[in-house]
Amino acid sequence: MGLLKFGAWLSNWGRRGKSDASAGEGPRSPDEADLSDIPLLVQSGRGDEAEQRLRRRLSLEPDAVEALQFLGLICHQSARNAEAARLLARAVGLAPEVAFLHANYAEVLRAGGDAEGAERHARNAVRLAPEHADFRFNLALVLASRQRHGEAIEALDAVLASHPDRIDALALKADACFETGRLDDALPLAERASSLAPTDVALRIKLLLIRAWACDWRHRDEDVLALRGILERCVEQSAALSDAASEATSGELHVGGPGRPIPAGLSPLTTYEYPLPQALRDTFTRLYVEDIRRSVGAALPAMTRRGRAGGVRLRLGYLSANFNSHPMMHLLGSFFGLHDRNRFEVFGYSIGNDDGSEYRRRAVASMDHFIDIRSLSARDAALRIREDGIDILIDLMGFTFDARPDILALRPAPIQVAWLGYPASTGPGLNDYAIVDRVVAPKEAAGQFFEKLAWMPHSYQVNDHRQAIAADVPSRGELGLPASGFVFACFNHVRKIEPDVFALWMRILSRVPDSVLWLYGSNTTACDNLRREAVRLGIGGERIVFGATMAKPAHLARLSRADLFLDTFSYNAHTSASDALWAGVPVVTRPGDAFPSRVGASLVSAVGLPELVCTSEQAYEALSVRLACSPDELARMRAVLASRERLPLFDTPRFTRDIERAFEAMWQRFLDGTAAVSFPVDKDP
Repeated sequence: MGLLKFGAWLSNWGRRGKSDASAGEGPRSPDEADLSDIPLLVQSGRGDEAEQRLRRRLSLEPDAVEALQFLGLICHQSARNAEAARLLARAVGLAPEVAFLHANYAEVLRAGGDAEGAERHARNAVRLAPEHADFRFNLALVLASRQRHGEAIEALDAVLASHPDRIDALALKADACFETGRLDDALPLAERASSLAPTDVALRIKLLLIRAWACDWRHRDEDVLALRGILERCVEQSAALSDAASEATSGELHVGGPGRPIPAGLSPLTTYEYPLPQALRDTFTRLYVEDIRRSVGAALPAMTRRGRAGGVRLRLGYLSANFNSHPMMHLLGSFFGLHDRNRFEVFGYSIGNDDGSEYRRRAVASMDHFIDIRSLSARDAALRIREDGIDILIDLMGFTFDARPDILALRPAPIQVAWLGYPASTGPGLNDYAIVDRVVAPKEAAGQFFEKLAWMPHSYQVNDHRQAIAADVPSRGELGLPASGFVFACFNHVRKIEPDVFALWMRILSRVPDSVLWLYGSNTTACDNLRREAVRLGIGGERIVFGATMAKPAHLARLSRADLFLDTFSYNAHTSASDALWAGVPVVTRPGDAFPSRVGASLVSAVGLPELVCTSEQAYEALSVRLACSPDELARMRAVLASRERLPLFDTPRFTRDIERAFEAMWQRFLDGTAAVSFPVDKDP
């Protein structure tokens, strides 16, 4: 729900306490009655007229609390959050006992990034009107935004006690339970919310994603068909909107709401986690980006070409939410510090949280400049990047969690490049180039990209050649593994495991006596469901072993206890596959029809083991069984990986020189005034 509605404000204003009634009293303007028209004006698209009336009222009576409130809401809805906060702060000061003012001010502060202030005023609203469910819900929103999900659940329980079928509370509690690993609670909540609003696409997507994380495959075919239908409906609605056709009729599946074909909670990333037609993914990506570009308005003025005087370095800006303990920084740990500082000046733009980790400190220390722009609006962030004179802005996020594609849509840099964080095209207009390689993006797949491609000579993926492995390697017993027998492993997030892949793994286990499958135990619900599925497929549940989260050096040490890593299909192991290879464990993979499903093949090829790439499920099964029964062949592969720092995948200095050549080639074309083209990095474009 978030910000309270105009109608709710009007209906509740008359119920103020005595201390409220005195607030803002004094000479009244003759047009005070006009306030009753404000909600209708705003809802009918005449917000400018409403704003003029309110400003006229405030010019006559600066302390008119109602007018301050309404104008604050209008400013908030039109993305003028700073002015909205100023107006509502004044209103709260004039009428501190009005709960609605605190609630709305809290929402404006939350949207502006002031979580502490938002919580303070949300609690004031609850204190002043403890019976009001909306205020408790708004407090839960604030607490969830502060990652205090347990407290958010308590607030939501109070809401649901009096309103058990309140859909937004059910959905938010499902989110909070999901974030705290309580998928057994999250799943029925999401199912209930979706059943109460069967045409709400955002709720259906939430349910679909929670099922994936829970490895609850009872409705898998239905979910894939539903997602495909949602995407196709997005395309249809977009075409209808473009033709100025009417909105969908009542009772149909409403996708993004009036004027928006893209539903909340759905991004192009989701389309790669399910078996869907590539053409549909491409079309949805284009629509998604068009929606972003419409929402941010006009891009910044285009940059003029300018040369670099002698001794002036090319300015590289890296944009990411993951300058913290995240798989992204596990890969990039030593990369930034290896840039040639005689030729490049390196800026980091953080749009994520500071977790205080060593990864964060290392990122900050390895940059020439590190700027936290998390609290800035898209336009202010873009202006900061423009003011810093960034020549090439490297997008490390794409459409992953906490991404800010709206910043890129404003075109703050003359050249923008997609790399590493998002394994697919970022659509039209956000980035000029994508850093790829010939495996993840073969020439025949260039049509899947809106960007021009820079093909790296080995793998597109960088790795940290100084990544530490703990010296203390746990025993098999300490890890819950049997003392003997072959250990297959996959430390992907469980949401990447699909029913067909798991069934294939069970066939492999059935053919290799005394073998076990070692998986990442991200949540108990998934663990229970996977063991149950193994039993259904004829494999004892004790042969499925789960590993808990560990610090990265300890995780790399324990990985050496695995014998062979089994890759997933639609969305391969990425950082987790590199981790296995770094720890000396071969990875069997089967590439598919899209970038995320070809990463495994790229990685094993870059360590000189292309024979681990299988062309079919049958070949994948046969190779996995053969290696489990051929210790000499497996030992040969492990010997190759033992020289890891000499392998192209782990030669970070060489990778850095290669990508620098790519950046310089892109910059030279910009200076020459020639259009971007795809090119291999080992040659001039």
